[in-house]
Amino acid sequence: MINSAVVSTGHAIPDGVVTSAEIEDAVTARSRGFTMPGGLVQRLTGVGERRHAVPGTTSSDLASQAGLAALRNADVDPLSVDLLIYSSASHDVSEPATSAIVQHKMGARNATFADIKNACNSFLNGLDFAAASIATGRARRVLVVAGEVLSPTINWEILSSTELRTKLAALTLGDAGAAVLLEATEEENTGLLPGRFVSDGSQWELSTVLYGGNLMVRDNSRSYFECDSSSLQKLAIEHIPPLIEKTIAEVGWTTDEIRMIVPHQVSKGVTEALCAAIDYPRDRVAVTLDRFGNNAAASIPLALSLASEQGQLAKGDKVLLVCGAAGFTAGVLPVIW
Repeated sequence: MINSAVVSTGHAIPDGVVTSAEIEDAVTARSRGFTMPGGLVQRLTGVGERRHAVPGTTSSDLASQAGLAALRNADVDPLSVDLLIYSSASHDVSEPATSAIVQHKMGARNATFADIKNACNSFLNGLDFAAASIATGRARRVLVVAGEVLSPTINWEILSSTELRTKLAALTLGDAGAAVLLEATEEENTGLLPGRFVSDGSQWELSTVLYGGNLMVRDNSRSYFECDSSSLQKLAIEHIPPLIEKTIAEVGWTTDEIRMIVPHQVSKGVTEALCAAIDYPRDRVAVTLDRFGNNAAASIPLALSLASEQGQLAKGDKVLLVCGAAGFTAGVLPVIW
């Protein structure tokens, strides 16, 4: 059996640090009479600061930088990549695929490429597709990259507490790129194991950026991120704990064996609720939310890359990747490091 080993990770983080206090001041300054309560963002979400890229930075910029970092960390030539998967919520252009631009910027011209887009769950879907490609022999070296430039989707004008409910989540967004390099191996008990996904498309309107397709072709007012956070978080807490339990049962794990859970970074409250639901220690959860905010599909690979860089993961460690996302969709992927 051919397995998909995690060879290396990489990330790209913009220099621009923006605190939640600065976010609140900016909203108040632009909102024509509405005053953003001080400390609200951090109190409700756990986000203290995030990174915003300089204007003109594209999703492919951060994705290609992260991809090259992952290749450097493994001493791998870009020309040796067989398949390049761009898995992000944001993208450079409507056409062509952003993976085409990433391939060009990385110089990975021998790689076939594709975009896999499924909101914040994009990266887990990309990893799952990569593992399937390796298992079937269609590729031996696959690079999965994310590049999220989300700050342009923040609506800084909030006119009431009612509007704040749908616009608060955008105030937690941060820009980042991250990547994971996978390679085929015949070694047992390593790499990506079969995961589980659930989807409910009837809930697609809960979290949106409506502009950019052919639903609202020229309505620039809908180019901002809007989210019914409460309803989306209820779905996550309803669906993800049983999904975790089913997934780890199928691979023969117990929660005690899991070295680290790496969740999508949405809010401190959601993470704590998930830990409580499966009786998992909070101090064994990878957290980047406080320093980098919500990085959409880049959240999980960024946390993985930082944990790897800081020596928090060792060969053989059992890691669980967990995501709930707009759509609604949820995914759980077990990994043996």
